[in-house]
Amino acid sequence: MKRYLLGLLALAMLLGMAGCASSQAAGGDDRTIKIAVMDSSLVYSSDDSYENGIAMAIEDLNTLYGEQGYEISYEFYDDGAFYQQGLGVINEILADPEITAVVGTSSLNLLDVTADVLNSAGKLLITYYSSSDSLFENGYTHVFRNCFGENDLGSAIAEYASGRPDIERVAVYHSDTSYERGMVQAFLRAAQGTGLQIVDIALSTSLESELDEILRRWETLDVDTVFVSQYDAYYAFDILQRVRGINPGMNILGDFSFDYTDDLIANAGISDDIYIAGPVAIEPSAELEEFYQRYEEKYGSEPTQWAVQLYDSVRMVADTAVRIGSTDPTDIAQALHDENGYSAVSGTVMFDEKGKLSGRTPRIMVSENGAFDFIGE
Repeated sequence: MKRYLLGLLALAMLLGMAGCASSQAAGGDDRTIKIAVMDSSLVYSSDDSYENGIAMAIEDLNTLYGEQGYEISYEFYDDGAFYQQGLGVINEILADPEITAVVGTSSLNLLDVTADVLNSAGKLLITYYSSSDSLFENGYTHVFRNCFGENDLGSAIAEYASGRPDIERVAVYHSDTSYERGMVQAFLRAAQGTGLQIVDIALSTSLESELDEILRRWETLDVDTVFVSQYDAYYAFDILQRVRGINPGMNILGDFSFDYTDDLIANAGISDDIYIAGPVAIEPSAELEEFYQRYEEKYGSEPTQWAVQLYDSVRMVADTAVRIGSTDPTDIAQALHDENGYSAVSGTVMFDEKGKLSGRTPRIMVSENGAFDFIGE
């Protein structure tokens, strides 16, 4: 009860600060564009592509617009994926009137309060990693999703699976959390009327005895494919180890809980051929190939999709501000609803009236040698 009351008090303080911060937001005549990147340092340390993509965007923007008097920068705020630490980060962001927009966070347990507080403060929020469909039923005007939601992803992976002749008898293993439940429900809906047989659905468990029982049940049911949707990567890779330890040829379908380079490499030998619906919209193009080439020349390594995603998300804010001649977050938010969309490296980014990415469908990715790539690339 004490923790609940403290949470309410913290939220009330944040909302109070939001009201003050809204009058201090960056003005339309200002040419300072500061972007706060809010996320867990654990996510960023797992893959250099995140930070490198941001750095490339900032460098390109200042090269393009520096002579026009624009000063464009970013600062990383480590929310630790913890609620209490995240509240402190939001306080810091609200206290800085120069911050034009926030890009983040990958932590779903922080995203609801982040969206609510920043929208009330009149600051722009671009979600780049994941965010639930329900978040965009709140009437927000300053919150945009530059990625897919759980319904998009669940439907896409089911559609892919239904076209694979070696996928017939599917078991589902998921966290008992709202986002993952939504993804599984979308998967089940899309599987109806196809050749997929959903033979078992199990909630993730930390008890060895329960997991052993689930694995024995799947053997009895002649399961050939496991669809894994997890809030925590630990449980995703735990079930991968257990399932492929018994049957190395087991088909694995999943979500972005598998998309951690360090874990994929640590599980080399069993982590190839995991199929997920890519959470971000990236389409092949000459512009994309040119970006990949520049990245490799600059950093000496191949980028993951997160370099492209962060590059586009950061540039979208600043390019739009320069195009309309205003760094005011409200003006930028209105401009992001332009019917022509924003021309990004990844393709044309368009948002519907609620702020959700529109006009795009997820592509399927496969893991190989410690990284995910889109099929066919």
